[in-house]
Amino acid sequence: MKNTYSILFLTMMLTPITGMSQGSVKEMVDSKRFVFQAQSMTPLRGSMRTLSPGYTLKVSPDTITSDLPYAGRAYTAAYGSTDGGMKFKATDFDYTVKEKKKGWSINIITKKVTGSPRVIISVFDNGNASIVISSSDRDSITYNGVINGGSQ
Repeated sequence: MKNTYSILFLTMMLTPITGMSQGSVKEMVDSKRFVFQAQSMTPLRGSMRTLSPGYTLKVSPDTITSDLPYAGRAYTAAYGSTDGGMKFKATDFDYTVKEKKKGWSINIITKKVTGSPRVIISVFDNGNASIVISSSDRDSITYNGVINGGSQ
C-alpha cells in the first residue's frame, strides 16, 4: 500500500501539466501572481495524507494568503482558537527567487504574523510545486501540488 502511494506521488511529480509551459510558469513566479493548490501534505512526524480540493496558498505582489490544513505538533496555541490550520495573511514579507536546474526556489519570510511562518516553495517548470512551511510555534510541514495563475 505504501509503495502504491509512492509510485502515485512520483508519477504526479513527473507528469507535466497540459497547457503549462515553462515560460508561463516563470512569468507567474517572477510576477508574484500565482495560486498553489495543495494535493497532499506530509507532517514532520507522520506520513503523507491526500487532501481534498480547495486548500490553497495565494501569492500576489502585496499579500500572501495561506488556507492550508495542518497536522503536527503545535508548541503554542491561541486561547480559544478553534482553527488548527496553517492559515495566515501577510502583507509585509520578503520574497526572493533563485533559479534552479528544472525550476525555481522561492523563499518567503513573513513579518508581523503569529509564529513568523517561513515558506519555501520549489516550483518545477511543468507547474508542479512543493512547499515547506516552518514556524516558531509548530513543527514544519510539507505540501505537494500545482501552481496556476488562478483567481486571486
